[in-house]
Order: sequence, then structure tokens, then C-alpha cells
Amino acid sequence: MHTPDAQGYIPFIHNYCDRRCERCRFVRQCRVGAVDVDDVGETEDAVADETPEDLRKRLMKLMGLSEEDMAALDAAREERANEPVDPLEQAREEAEMAEWKREQEALDRKVDAHPLSVMGSTYLDLVRAWIEAREASLKARGVQLHHRMGVDIPAELHTPEMLVLSEAVQEVLWFHTMIHVKLQRALHGRLDDDEEDEVQCDWNGTAKVCVDAVDRSIAAWDTLVDLLPEEADDALPMQELLRRIRKGLDAEFPDAMKFIRPGFDAHMRG
Repeated sequence: MHTPDAQGYIPFIHNYCDRRCERCRFVRQCRVGAVDVDDVGETEDAVADETPEDLRKRLMKLMGLSEEDMAALDAAREERANEPVDPLEQAREEAEMAEWKREQEALDRKVDAHPLSVMGSTYLDLVRAWIEAREASLKARGVQLHHRMGVDIPAELHTPEMLVLSEAVQEVLWFHTMIHVKLQRALHGRLDDDEEDEVQCDWNGTAKVCVDAVDRSIAAWDTLVDLLPEEADDALPMQELLRRIRKGLDAEFPDAMKFIRPGFDAHMRG
């Protein structure tokens, strides 16, 4: 699973990472990462105004497709579009799709009601409220909230302490959304999987990513409170939620840490 394919990419490595591509040693061996790092330096307008042709090129790069591959896909799509429609077959497919949607909606409600999902959603809301109330004051002190957005901070504020604090805040902000999203994905897979439990399954891998995000967030909050002791009381609910989420992950996904991530966990083989 750690061996690169014919194009030099490690298959599925992007499914089990923290998406901090600019820091990843495997970025050029990852189809998603290779595209992301090539976008660094582009203006927001350039990204937002991409033409269909630009998006096509990005898809080709992401999937490792040639112009011949894309032409074959276009031809197959056109052929399917021109095929005569069987009313009975179409009705059967529509009924199956409607039933699948009902099942997924029921599963989504079950996932949303799970204690881990509720805690992840609550944590996300608390962090958003916390940063919205402090964004201006943190910037004024020299805290860089995003690694690409620090050019407006005066040089005299770039002290070692502020660099450490900036890193802690960036960790909190980077992971607060990911934790909720990954929790839901892991729970969805766990509740929807009818097969026998296997360590090397997607929901275990997703849970392992979530464990890493929670652990790093706990460490980041500890650093933040050490450097900003006045925030200790307001940070306490979020720290407690993270500890409960971590405990819940261990209970719900006891084999998550045994999952071997492509590339990242090469040392765990054998």
C-alpha cells in the first residue's frame, strides 16, 4: 500500500492525512497535494474565476489522465446520453435511488444524533465563537491566524513567543472543522458497514486521522493557555470537549490506531 503507482503517486494517501499539504513530506507523491501546492501563490480571484478548461486540466492532473483518456471518457458519456431509454428500467432505477436516499437520510439522522457527532458540532461552534470575539485583538498582538496571512503584522511583533502562539492558534483553527467532519465520516462508515469488523477499513482510518487532530488540538490549547493565561476559563469548555471526544473515539473505534495509513505508517508494516 506504500508503493507509488506508475505516475509516482501513493494511492489513497490523501484520504488519511491532515491536509496541511505545504508541510507534508509526501506532497509530490499525492495526487491531491501535488495540485494544492501548485496553487500556492494564486490570487483568490484567479482560483474563483477558473474556466471549465482550467478545471478540466486540474481534473486531468489530479486523476493522472491524458488527453486520450479524457477523449475516451467524453465519447463514452456521449454514447450513454444517446442510448434509448427503457421506461421500465428507468422507473426501477428511480425507485432504487429513492430508496437509497431514504436509507441515507435515516443514517444521516442517526449519525447527527450520535454523542461524538454532537460533541464535534458543539466544539466547532465554540471555537468559531471564540475566534470571532478575539480575532482583532490577537492580530494586534502579532498572532498570525493563518500561515499565508501574516504580511500585515509588524516585524517587531514577530517575537519567538508570538510565533509559538501563532502556531498554536493555527492548529486550533485548522482542526476545529476537520474534527467534526471526520467524526461524521467515521461514524457514517461504522454505522453503514454490514461487513465483519476489519482493522484496515476506511472508518478506522478516518477515526485515526480524527484522533491525531484531537490530540494536536489538545496540545495546542495547552500552549495557548500557557501563553495567554487570561484565556484559561474560556478555553476550559473546549478542552473538556476534546478530552471527551478523545475518550469517545477510543470507545467507538478501539482498533483505529492499528490502521496502517498509506505512506505515513510505512514503519508499521510487518
